Amino acid sequence: MLRPFSFPKECPARGSSGDPVPQKHRCSYYAYVLYESLVQPPEPVLPALERTLGLKYSLRHFYVDDQGNRADPPRWLKQSQEKLVHLQRRLNRMQPGSKNYEEAVLKYRLLHEHIANQRRDFLHKESRRIANAWDAVCVRGDDLGAMTDTLIQAGSAVKEAGFGMFREMLCYKLARQGKAFIQVDRYLPTTRSCSACGLTRDALHARDYRRSGWVCPECGAVHDREVNAAKNIKARGLEQFFDLQGQDRSA
Repeated sequence: MLRPFSFPKECPARGSSGDPVPQKHRCSYYAYVLYESLVQPPEPVLPALERTLGLKYSLRHFYVDDQGNRADPPRWLKQSQEKLVHLQRRLNRMQPGSKNYEEAVLKYRLLHEHIANQRRDFLHKESRRIANAWDAVCVRGDDLGAMTDTLIQAGSAVKEAGFGMFREMLCYKLARQGKAFIQVDRYLPTTRSCSACGLTRDALHARDYRRSGWVCPECGAVHDREVNAAKNIKARGLEQFFDLQGQDRSA
């Protein structure tokens, strides 16, 4: 039987085993509920071509899929940058340890927490939408940490987007429905391979990555660079999935 629970006016920083509500800071409370439940493993869903989605990480659009759709989420940090700068300047003029200083620090932390919550909310909703709509999702295993270190100017945009967290959410949400999350090799030349005829061009120069499209010299197909990469990721992901299925059966 459930009993109503009222929040205390003050919650201790360290709770005993009987405290159901640990405190993070004075403006937020977090409740943790532990329970046991018998869960039946989901029936595996065999991915089909028309029920599989290929996703390509995009610095400008967050992701581009093989259908040509782009996520384009809000730039939460950029939108709040002016407020953060204003609070930082106020802190620089204050005496550390004073009451006003502590209140300004709290506002600064709460603003960062608000930005993180906005990002997490978008990632949860978008990953849930995709997991419910598709039977399998293929992505490339990009090393986002290395990308952040390499692309100095774009490093903050990579961190702000949270694509690594998005992949993790997709993985477990698909798994709970018996669906496949397929990750292909990050060194796969998806951007410079033609999804129509399979031709792989020579290594691209930096200027080629700034172009949004290209024409295949072999078959004449006109490609959007990122949509073409998403199609290649999907094709390679399905091939990889069924190869592993065949190996399991033969074993």
